[in-house]
Amino acid sequence: MSETSRNDGPHVTCDLPCREATHHPLGPSMFQLTLSSANKDEIFSEALSDLDKSHQQTSTILQNLQKWNPATAALFTLRSPSTILSTPFRLVYPNEHLCAFDEAGLYARQFLAISYCWHSPDFQPGDSGCHDVWPVKKSIVDAIWTEKPHPRVGIWMDQLCIDQSSSADKRASVAAMDIIYRSCLRLVILLEDVLLDEQEIRLVQKYDIFTRSFDRTWNFEPDDVAVFASFYDKVDGARWWSRAWCFHEFSVHQPWTDKRQSDGRYNATFILCGPNDTTVKIKWVNLQLLMGSAAYVLPNASGWVKGQAIFAGVGLKSQDQERGWRSSIMARHNGVSDMGSSLLEDRLSIMMNLCGLGLAYVGPGLGSTDEIFYLSTLLALAAGETAPLTLMHHQSMRLQGNPTWLSKHTVMNDITIPGFKIQTLTGIHQIQPAQIELDMLFLDAPWESIKPQHLAPTYTIFPHTIPTTPPATHISAAASRVMSIYSYSETDLDLPRRRFLAGCILSGARFTTRLWTQIQNDIISPNYNTGAFKNLSPNPTFTVPATRFLTQLFPISTLLGISQSSHTFTPHDAALFLTWLSDPRSMYYIGLHTFRTEYSPRPRPDFAFINSMTCNQYFRTANPEQQHQLRIAIPTHLLASSCIPLRAWILQPVGVPGVQRWRLVGKALVLGEGDLEDEARGKGERVRVERVVVCG
Repeated sequence: MSETSRNDGPHVTCDLPCREATHHPLGPSMFQLTLSSANKDEIFSEALSDLDKSHQQTSTILQNLQKWNPATAALFTLRSPSTILSTPFRLVYPNEHLCAFDEAGLYARQFLAISYCWHSPDFQPGDSGCHDVWPVKKSIVDAIWTEKPHPRVGIWMDQLCIDQSSSADKRASVAAMDIIYRSCLRLVILLEDVLLDEQEIRLVQKYDIFTRSFDRTWNFEPDDVAVFASFYDKVDGARWWSRAWCFHEFSVHQPWTDKRQSDGRYNATFILCGPNDTTVKIKWVNLQLLMGSAAYVLPNASGWVKGQAIFAGVGLKSQDQERGWRSSIMARHNGVSDMGSSLLEDRLSIMMNLCGLGLAYVGPGLGSTDEIFYLSTLLALAAGETAPLTLMHHQSMRLQGNPTWLSKHTVMNDITIPGFKIQTLTGIHQIQPAQIELDMLFLDAPWESIKPQHLAPTYTIFPHTIPTTPPATHISAAASRVMSIYSYSETDLDLPRRRFLAGCILSGARFTTRLWTQIQNDIISPNYNTGAFKNLSPNPTFTVPATRFLTQLFPISTLLGISQSSHTFTPHDAALFLTWLSDPRSMYYIGLHTFRTEYSPRPRPDFAFINSMTCNQYFRTANPEQQHQLRIAIPTHLLASSCIPLRAWILQPVGVPGVQRWRLVGKALVLGEGDLEDEARGKGERVRVERVVVCG
């Protein structure tokens, strides 16, 4: 048979591009088709359309990188539909399906993509580990073939369909990997290192949601819990969950969409091993349900469900995306940062693909995960994500042995970073590994801690230890799991809570009302009143403390209605505020110490809280003179953002006096602030905007 056509008749000249694939025999029992551009364009159409839509955003990212750091910009190049269509794409079929192409010609209908772990020194299945030209054993190959819903549906598997001897073919295929896995009819996942016994197989069959009647309150029968524990440990221990490319393949397949979740034709199939060289198939919706149940059934199971990271950032509604919102690039970086890959730069490519960026990395090999973090940070900032400006760790970073302004977060691999709106951060002027040049608003006012003598009014509100108010949940098991996170007692938390409360009383009703509005909008509404948690409601035992709190904030004449106040802070607000104060989730915002800064002096003083400080070794080793020189500054692009991230930078002057160069020694929350930009425009005595260089 000809490699270019199955038609042995006379040659016909045609001006139209060839639609048929190129045929190649592959081993004794199957063949390979190299698809035409027209065939690829049809199969990849939806994914290529999305790639094309991202062109403007991706071009803007490269333009920003070029402005900030031309050398870094040169490490990336644009991907386009034309580059994807020029990449060879091959599918394999069993020989007996060749006759299905007699009428339609060598034109593929669709394909299934295989996701699996390559064999390694950690996992060598032995002589039975490979069948024919396949990198897996025969029973798994047979299970793969039976997944094909139609003879003209092919199979794509990297070791069979990418020329492993061609570095150019491998590089081009890596750049197209998201398009391939996004476009496949169905994903087939091989958990080759999971061997189920008969009891575990029966468990899977028994709790198959496609065969069971719907029951929202379902749970495992008591006799099945021990079998489920064994099943969970085996699946949870599969290598597939920890490999970066496997994570990529599953994520870009978009298993959370209605199409993938609700229709078995498109829902991913997991193939596991059974006794006597058999195989077991489990649909993703079933596996997700079973594995997710462990948190409520198995006492020692991790709250982290394997595969959960794929859902990072997918909560954005389509209308939000149309308005320019995108899921966090840094969350995607964190989701893949610790996963295994033979090449570190692959993790960067994976992160870009997961974010839908039409970029390909063309730079040299990377030597450390910190280099990946640096490049991911620049990409995020270039896209308009400000999250990298809010990260802080107690130990400063070093890049290639040198200090850097960069910092990681104390919560490693956080995939819950919220989405961002695409924008150009005009307040950033230059970024190098060692330093960043940007516009910052300085709060030149001194910042002072709440002293013991300030706490007296809080004891009129709560004469005894402030009681903790556990968060109410819709699921009883969730409440105990949440409370188990907070190991501190009411006695441990009493002093930090009193400092925060005393700061509010010292700062007055105007500040407290504004702070409470900020807390409700930025914290409670999006983060407390969501998911398994019920809406925050006043602790019924706080009616009297709320009244006492109001008497500390307002004069008696206001409380009696004799005089008017421009500040709306009702008894309900006071009770709900104290409930929030006593909620263990609020300790992130309260911190150990509360600092106040009076950024607008008398006759109309105004304040802001500086809380939850995270400082590095430069802060901890500063002498008294250096501590006196510390300044609080906020990047201008963070002024209008939520109060949840660490927006305030704690800076220490370095170098020659008079030169605007600062070392980053810490970051903190800013709470309850007014319009600082307006204050700066009004040439406030203690607020100014400057273009400065910050180093590590």
